[in-house]
Amino acid sequence: MKKVILLLSICFYITQLHAQRFESKPLDDSGESYEVRIKHYNKFFGAELDAEKLAPLSKESAKTQQRLEKRNQCVQKLLNKQLKQILKQIGETEGGGFWVAFYLDKTGKVVTVKFMLSATTYTRISTKTLKELYNIAMNEKFDPSCYNFDDTHIYAIDGCDLMKRAIEEEKN
Repeated sequence: MKKVILLLSICFYITQLHAQRFESKPLDDSGESYEVRIKHYNKFFGAELDAEKLAPLSKESAKTQQRLEKRNQCVQKLLNKQLKQILKQIGETEGGGFWVAFYLDKTGKVVTVKFMLSATTYTRISTKTLKELYNIAMNEKFDPSCYNFDDTHIYAIDGCDLMKRAIEEEKN
């Protein structure tokens, strides 16, 4: 009986982690840009992720290059063929943007992810696709030495523009 209960609790825990629900909110009054993040974001991260606790980026050129290489690796994982095609079509016909922001802890582990999308992109990207991207992004690991962590700075943000990279990749 204990084994059954343990198995069920593990299954529910795994389902909870990978079945995140999202909430979206407009970033401007005109509704031209949206932020998509996990539901109850403020409840989970509100106290931890405030502006005073944000670690600045390291200014060393070697660390800057490392961050760039890591972003490029992340983009390769996030931009599957279907997403590239959708973003290329949106970029060519309507224009728009699609940013992903990674929130990292002192060990370089991704704590959460936010997406910032233009209205045209927001209406064309499915929730299923966003969940897939979220799960891929949550499995990423960054080099914490690229950020200036100390006792007061407990998290860092790194991000990239998926729309721009999808369009540039198609041109090359």
